[in-house]
Amino acid sequence: MNSISRLGFFFLCFFFLQVFNSCTVSKNFKHYVYLSDSVKSNHLSVVLPKTPKLRVGDRIQITVTALNSTAAQAFNQGGGQLVGGITSGGSVGTSVNSGLVGYLINSNGSIQFPQIGGLHVLDLTTDSVERMIETKLLQFLKEPVVSVSQLNFNINVLGEVSRPGVINVQDGKISILEAISRCGDLTLMGKRENVLVVREKNGKREFGRLDLTSNNLFNSPYYYLEQGDLIYVDVNENKLLGADVLQNKRITIVSFVLGIITSILIIKTYIK
Repeated sequence: MNSISRLGFFFLCFFFLQVFNSCTVSKNFKHYVYLSDSVKSNHLSVVLPKTPKLRVGDRIQITVTALNSTAAQAFNQGGGQLVGGITSGGSVGTSVNSGLVGYLINSNGSIQFPQIGGLHVLDLTTDSVERMIETKLLQFLKEPVVSVSQLNFNINVLGEVSRPGVINVQDGKISILEAISRCGDLTLMGKRENVLVVREKNGKREFGRLDLTSNNLFNSPYYYLEQGDLIYVDVNENKLLGADVLQNKRITIVSFVLGIITSILIIKTYIK
């Protein structure tokens, strides 16, 4: 086989591989569309996100500012010295997510705040805690402003996503679509029609199913996620099986075509 024949042989191999690869991918995965039936309606109802309420074991960051910044600083020290990530007061530690000092809500639903003492914050929103602390600080500071944020609002994502792992949500508001996008989207084999959300609420475990291809997704109580939710994306076994079958067919066809081309080139070279 001369150099021209070899060059032609390799060119044809490359050409057929590219053609079959392109055709197969577009045929198998062109139907993966989120909210595919949304085009049928111009107006969709949306479930508004609920402001999360604080629970036992939550960790919150409290920042105090005032006209007298020096006086306000005394309320930003956590009420104890950090010793190995836990304060001497036993209520404050270092957040594993952000490295910030935060107040751990104890089993009684309370925290210990400097100069004020115990504050019951269980089942309150961060906004409510801010207003409560600002009112109590009026006896110490002029025009105090309090900012409260939750440090351990985490969502776990597993299964057929590009980057499984833990998502930390600083403002406590995140939807299922945002969580999936932060994980790099579902893989091609992810089952978009039946995404599982596992939620622990009031001592019970709930299981919600979401269809990402339907606009009914917006009406689901699981569209907006809550602290500790687990998202699991299962593999679409039917699509996986179909892809394997098509892959085998593609290999068979390519092998057959290349075999014919090789035979022709060999015969041509032999005749010459």
